[in-house]
Amino acid sequence: MASTKSVSRARGQSAIAAAAYRAGDKLLDEDKDHGKLHDYEKRSGVLSADIILPPNLADGEIGRAELWNMAERSETRKNSRVAREWLIALPHELSEQERKDLAHDFARTLADRYQVIADCAIHVPTDKEIERGASPLNFHAHILLTTRTATIDDDGKIYLTKNKADSEISDDDRRKKGLPRMSHEVKAVRELWEHTANKVLEAKGHHLIDSRSYKSQGIDLVPQIKMGKDATHMERKGIPTTKGQFNREILRSNELVWNKHLDANQKINDKADRTIADVPFIVPAAPKPDFKPRKVTQESIDSTNDAVNRLKAIRLNRERVQQAEQERLRQQQIDAIAQEKQEQAEQEKLERQQRREQIRERIATETGLFKHYYKQLEQQPISVDMSHLQKIDTNSEFGKHLAAIVATDNIMQALTRYQDDPSTTKHQRTLAELQYERLGNSLISHSKSALDNVKDSRQTVSQKTDTAALKSLFDAIVPEHKQNLSQTQQERLQSVSAAINDHSYDINRSRGIGLGF
Repeated sequence: MASTKSVSRARGQSAIAAAAYRAGDKLLDEDKDHGKLHDYEKRSGVLSADIILPPNLADGEIGRAELWNMAERSETRKNSRVAREWLIALPHELSEQERKDLAHDFARTLADRYQVIADCAIHVPTDKEIERGASPLNFHAHILLTTRTATIDDDGKIYLTKNKADSEISDDDRRKKGLPRMSHEVKAVRELWEHTANKVLEAKGHHLIDSRSYKSQGIDLVPQIKMGKDATHMERKGIPTTKGQFNREILRSNELVWNKHLDANQKINDKADRTIADVPFIVPAAPKPDFKPRKVTQESIDSTNDAVNRLKAIRLNRERVQQAEQERLRQQQIDAIAQEKQEQAEQEKLERQQRREQIRERIATETGLFKHYYKQLEQQPISVDMSHLQKIDTNSEFGKHLAAIVATDNIMQALTRYQDDPSTTKHQRTLAELQYERLGNSLISHSKSALDNVKDSRQTVSQKTDTAALKSLFDAIVPEHKQNLSQTQQERLQSVSAAINDHSYDINRSRGIGLGF
């Protein structure tokens, strides 16, 4: 066995906690609030735990706590992989020291392959685990690897770089670097473990291991189903489980298949022996396997095959149920996303309505304040600064028009100041502009009416006085409002002003002629 998995923050895992547990050590997580301590010094079954450096870092030295705190700090995302673990089954045929040397050799090979640092912990089955049903031959090693490459500075200090190890990059990035997919890399590492272990096993005269599956080896054995921690715990307590019963049926089936396989090999070997005995020269006899196959009846094979077929059908049904459950969860996720989008759209619609309502309320308030302000302007007394306007009879029709012009001018000047006030809102400035435009039309209308009234007057002295007053007033207000009115209103106001000037000229000219000038 040689399997790999990652230590990931996405699953709530920590490289410091993982290293402490596997090494049976006590490590402090320096970046946690008040420092979180992971203490596993009392756990049993840890034969040894060592930091393994790649050859290029052989002159350096680093402790376990420093290494894995550095590994945690090197990763900034909340779902980062902070370590990678390889779990290998160590051959029970080897001695304790031989197993340790083999594990360290493989860990050093991985460290050199990826330019990372390894933390190799060797575990042995404890008496308590064996009493609970664990195999007494379950010797294994946990090899934790950093996810980033390591290097050493000029002062001999080891640190992790910003570069991810090749075992941690995506398949797209591996393809850019000319590397195979990660699934092929895992297979290559398993084959590497096979060659590393077989080199030692062959030297010691033990049976070799094979990293291939039974199917790849041409052996028709059925793999056992995964028990899980709950079923395993119950089985160890002597409580039968459905999964345990399935695996027992599979074991019986595999035993029959294996015996049949050995029996076929024995027949081939016997035939080979007879062939070799007939040749005239001496050939060393082939080694005979030391086994005692049990008698296999067709009835037992059929019975076991029926059990295996039943298990396969159950597994197929279970896969179908799992697929259906995955489809249900996928559809549930789609529905949840759709529901979330709908709720978000409704929330946005409600927020828009609330904003519109707030805008309407604000506009209504600002409009009310402007109307109140404008009503106060209309109620203010007319301000007349020019003394010659005091001679005009305000009760006459011309006087009423002139007073209206003066009142309109006063309000328009007040609106100009209102628009320049920093406290005036944008909406109120718009209202003031509209009212200013309406007052401009009123100003032009009263001016034309006043001019027509002057022209219709029969009294020469009164006509001249009124014309002079109207011209004097217009000369004062036209520059004041000329730039603020629209282009059309400016042209109309300029036309009225020209008409007033022309009439004033005519009045003065006729008077000069009448006096003999």
